[in-house]
Amino acid sequence: MLTYGFLKAVLNCFVQIILPYKLIGKEKVKDGACVLVGNHYRIWDIVHMACTTKEKVHFITKQELYKSKFLAHLCDIVQAIPVSRDGHDAKAVMTALRYLKNGEKISMFPEGTRNKTKDQELLPLKGGSALFAIKARVPVYPVMCLRKTRPFIRTKIIVGDPIDLSDFYDKRMTAEDYAAAEERIREKMLATKHDYIAAQKEKKRAKKQKKGKKPDK
Repeated sequence: MLTYGFLKAVLNCFVQIILPYKLIGKEKVKDGACVLVGNHYRIWDIVHMACTTKEKVHFITKQELYKSKFLAHLCDIVQAIPVSRDGHDAKAVMTALRYLKNGEKISMFPEGTRNKTKDQELLPLKGGSALFAIKARVPVYPVMCLRKTRPFIRTKIIVGDPIDLSDFYDKRMTAEDYAAAEERIREKMLATKHDYIAAQKEKKRAKKQKKGKKPDK
């Protein structure tokens, strides 16, 4: 019988061969409940999420996947959370919150679909991640692909610092409050990419400067 751990290991081996990646910063993801959010280019992006932690991750996935018996079986193994395309799914919300309040992890791609554009880093967020994090009072971790994964070319996946939404916990939340919390998540997701790229550029600049510097007499 297939288990979550076995399936995760097999899929990770497959992805590392075809769409190799390097996961940077996974030590930031602490044990216990949290919401993992990421930008979305390929279906295999779920593997990046799963490999940020040794704990099980429950994936929020579109209901359409369950039309395939094979995919439905895999979703059942990982205890995925199916959600309708319009996002109005009370059962999915309750299931996700139950996992979080039990100290487990959930992950989602808040863009709601794969980003197939050439000029948008991140599509507008559909919502949901802020609601889960605030209702369950858990942190949000961004897991960002620096660029679209390509066959046999290693891509860096950056795990960002936890996004703190605790200032919303005791508020009587309005639609505007959830929109503001979602915008904070979006900004932090983009900052995770931009800050890493800027740090790498500064590191290269400092290295070049050091090589060109005359030794002290």
